[in-house]
Amino acid sequence: MLFQATLLVDLIAMSICLWMAFYLLARGYPSTIAMRGAVLLISLGAFFFGAYNNLFEQIPGTAAWRAAFLITGLTQWYHITLQLLPEKAQIRSRPLTYLIYIVGFITVAMLLGARNAFVDEAGNALYVAHSGGGLPYILYGVFEIAVFTGIHYNLLAYDRVGFKPEGRYFLLGSFFALIGVAYGIVSLAFPSPMPRLIQDLLAFCGVFAMGLSVAHQQAMVERRTSLQEFPVTGVMTILLVLIYALASLSLGLPLQLVGPIAAFVVLTHGLYDLAREYLERSRARKESNFRKQLRQLEAESPENTLRLRLQQGLEMMCRSLDASSGLIAVREGQEFVVMATRNSVEAERRLLSSQVFFDDVAKAWAESIPGIILFAPSFDGRTQIAVVGIGKPNVKLEYSSGDLELLSEVADQVGTLVSLENSRRAGQLRGGQNETDSESDRMLGAMGRDLNPEFVKTVEDGLRHLSDVITLGQSPLVDTLEIKAGSHVERGRELQKTLTEAIEMLRPTDKRPPEPLPRVWYNHVVLHDAYVEGVPNREIMARLYISEGTFNRTRRNAIRGLARLLTEKNRQARS
Repeated sequence: MLFQATLLVDLIAMSICLWMAFYLLARGYPSTIAMRGAVLLISLGAFFFGAYNNLFEQIPGTAAWRAAFLITGLTQWYHITLQLLPEKAQIRSRPLTYLIYIVGFITVAMLLGARNAFVDEAGNALYVAHSGGGLPYILYGVFEIAVFTGIHYNLLAYDRVGFKPEGRYFLLGSFFALIGVAYGIVSLAFPSPMPRLIQDLLAFCGVFAMGLSVAHQQAMVERRTSLQEFPVTGVMTILLVLIYALASLSLGLPLQLVGPIAAFVVLTHGLYDLAREYLERSRARKESNFRKQLRQLEAESPENTLRLRLQQGLEMMCRSLDASSGLIAVREGQEFVVMATRNSVEAERRLLSSQVFFDDVAKAWAESIPGIILFAPSFDGRTQIAVVGIGKPNVKLEYSSGDLELLSEVADQVGTLVSLENSRRAGQLRGGQNETDSESDRMLGAMGRDLNPEFVKTVEDGLRHLSDVITLGQSPLVDTLEIKAGSHVERGRELQKTLTEAIEMLRPTDKRPPEPLPRVWYNHVVLHDAYVEGVPNREIMARLYISEGTFNRTRRNAIRGLARLLTEKNRQARS
């Protein structure tokens, strides 16, 4: 019974440690806390893998390797808790940090170099290996005492971060690990053999809580992992391991091979997830750079004509979406003139309004416009002033929903450019080019980073409950934006203030012009009137002279812009 229990604990612990390591590595990069958490989990995964194999074949010297993996993981554990402290506190703790790393390195070297670091390894599969005594054992004990002194000092001293929401999981994990290490130290010197199951179980509980704490820190502070995704992927990993284990046993493979097969399954799935995350981030980075460059076109000098800026934006959009062709046409009277084109109809070609009139992103039906399959309209009030069209994708069979959302954003920006140019020509825009370079556009232009769809939805939910401080105090935005306050009501008030101030930062100028409002005011007006003043949507549409489709599209883009602004403000506050 003890053998089966120890076997199951080691198998599950190894699988979960390896899965969590790759999860944090993929979702948390380049956060140093996530990287150290991954090293910790990989080290403990190797520890449990060695413990599993030791149940079937006791090879002298492997206990020293397991101890080396444990030492490596504990150094990262200490450094993670150190990074939770203010910078001044980290500087004051450097002497202890150097001591821990030096003692750890010397201990690993002596354990691996000594032939009798652990005695009676052969035939001892279920009990804690006894130390051979001497200097390696003393250093091993000194190292573990120093590490856990430092860990709990970091969590309980200074600002008592271990009792705060961002540190309680770290403290829980450290508590389990402390008991496990204490059990191991006593077992090394105790004359009677003590079951290894207890030590392995305590070590697993500690490292699992530590992995949860790192994931929680990344999700609620850095917003780089998702606590909704975390348990789902964890359960799926365990199910996969159990399926492969049962399949291996049903095929008659020896039980000793189940551990390596489980490790191989987790490693292959982890590497696949890592590669997928890298490719997704590369795609998002290119898309974000495109958005940034597109908005920067609005702030260029007047010497660059509208035609040139539209052509530059079209080229960037086609590269970002990998579109085979595209065009941008601007209204002149009752027709639309092609101002920018790429592998489509020639420039200056005039298109009938019936050919390019749409309420929202739609498929193209005009056979006279070769190579274009999708159109996205741009409105100023109820009047369509421009249209953006793209051809088939070069590689993909069809565009994704994210691609269509980007196309809609581009059309929205084109509408702003054309509206500003029209107002400038008519002499209605005071301040000339400076209006284009408004505070709203500068902030949005500097935030061309990829947005987590879940975060955008959370921001939208916060806006819907802007007047309800009780509900706001329980919103995930409180943790994401690191709002510190006493009760949840006070946190709700602080979040309400943060959201309101962010909406005001989207205001182009101090004074709101008379109606009909210029196109550059749409984002601010939609958010301020709908969520701050509580004006009905129909009344806002009437104020802006826009249709329901244009209103919904503008609100979506405005909420995404506000989410970018909140992300950047939070990042600047931390730095």
